[in-house]
Amino acid sequence: MSEHFKIYFIKEEFFSITDWTQYKVPIKERRPALILVIEKEEFPNGLFCIPITKDDDKNGKMKALSMKRPDFIHPIKINRYDSYLLIQNMYIIHKEFIGQPYTLNDVPFEIKNTKLRGEIMKKVKKVDALLKQGIIHYVPREKVFEIQLKYLEDKRILERTNIINNHT
Repeated sequence: MSEHFKIYFIKEEFFSITDWTQYKVPIKERRPALILVIEKEEFPNGLFCIPITKDDDKNGKMKALSMKRPDFIHPIKINRYDSYLLIQNMYIIHKEFIGQPYTLNDVPFEIKNTKLRGEIMKKVKKVDALLKQGIIHYVPREKVFEIQLKYLEDKRILERTNIINNHT
């Protein structure tokens, strides 16, 4: 089953791994984290995720920012809210930390419009190119993924150790 261009919540466990703000991974306190997922072949156990934020500060900060930096932020309508894809903050998340799909009327939300998908991917590719050239420095994607892999490895070792200790 493809997760491509669907919106998901992030599992709480992800936030307990480290202080993600030091890696510029956007974290909203007391608010579920929504991400748009994009599959890329180079990370089979990971998914590229674009954080989603609502423009709920009444003064249109995100709208203004999306007009000022249109390659980095993409407006998107989710339900009746103006939301924004924070493309510059895209990072890789391990599939184990993908939570429940975001649903509207019990139907998982998915961007099906091919024109909109193309606009988003064009911006993703531009941000990718700027990151590779060292022109911009946002989320260190590989480092964020490595931290998750190390956490999962340590977690499995601890689980095996606990199983062995419980049987002795």
